[in-house]
Parts: sequence; C-alpha cells; structure tokens
Amino acid sequence: MLIFVRICTLRPLKNRTMRRFIITVFVATVLHAVACILAPPFEFGHNRAQCFFFAFVSGLFGFPVMFAVVLLPLQWGLRRFMPHKMQRVQAIVAGLVLLGLAAAWVFTHPTLPIHHGFYFHWLFWSTVAIAVTISFFWPFGGTSRLDVAPGAASPSFRPTPNAPRIPSSPTGG
Repeated sequence: MLIFVRICTLRPLKNRTMRRFIITVFVATVLHAVACILAPPFEFGHNRAQCFFFAFVSGLFGFPVMFAVVLLPLQWGLRRFMPHKMQRVQAIVAGLVLLGLAAAWVFTHPTLPIHHGFYFHWLFWSTVAIAVTISFFWPFGGTSRLDVAPGAASPSFRPTPNAPRIPSSPTGG
C-alpha cells in the first residue's frame, strides 16, 4: 500500500532498490500483457483486448509477489558474496541465475494447451528473465572516466608512494 501511496503522490522514492523493483514489475507486466496479445491463451478472456486487460491486471498482482520472493534475496546474496565494484558481473550472474530458474520452471511444469507449446513458453520466460535482469540488476548511470570533472583525480587513481610531489602553487607552498 505504501508503494501505491508513493506513486500517487508523485514523491520521489529515495531507495534505489524500491524504484528498481517498481520499474521491474511494470516492465514484466507490460511484457506479459503484450505476450498475451501476440499469442492469446484465452484463459483470461474471449478476445485480445480482454486478454490484454486481464493479463495486465494479473501481472500487477502476481509479479510483485514473485519478484519479492526471488529478486530481493538474490540481490542480497550477490551484494553479500561479490564485491560492490563488480555491478555488471553481479547483473550477469543474476541473469544466469534467473535463466536457470526459468529453465527449471519450464522443464518441470507441463506445458498446457493454453501456453501454445513448449517453445513459446520457454521463449516467454527467457525474455522475462532477461528483461528483469536489465531492469533490476543492470547498473545504469555509474561513474566512469567521462563523468569525472576535468582536473579532478579519477576514482581509480592512486598515487604511488615514491612519486615526486608537485607543488600546487607557483611559489612552492
């Protein structure tokens, strides 16, 4: 409920994880609804518009629970066991874990006729895993050498102990 209140009041969320979580839920929901337009399972309605609407609503209810159970512990584990500087590697590992979970889901659950076959089911869950990885784990807007102001030391700059000191003023003080 707090998330809904924050969105309705248009107050910016200070917590990066919560912002990413909300964006990820919307990305997965839209992806789910569009997939139900492209290949309508007709379990939600009798035409494509009904399928889109019910898939969108069910995605808004289902994906937050599924992502809270999967993504938040995965993010905690990656932050705990991998260095924080390796955010892209963390995202790649998270993507591989999510693709593994998608494979386990597809191979262990029978494909019903409403799923349009094994390959469509596999394509959908693989696409969701990749989209979730990009929207939740991929580091956007990190510092790079181009972000550093001219004349400032770069984040990776470490002077050697034997380097000669250069005076900061022409008088040597």
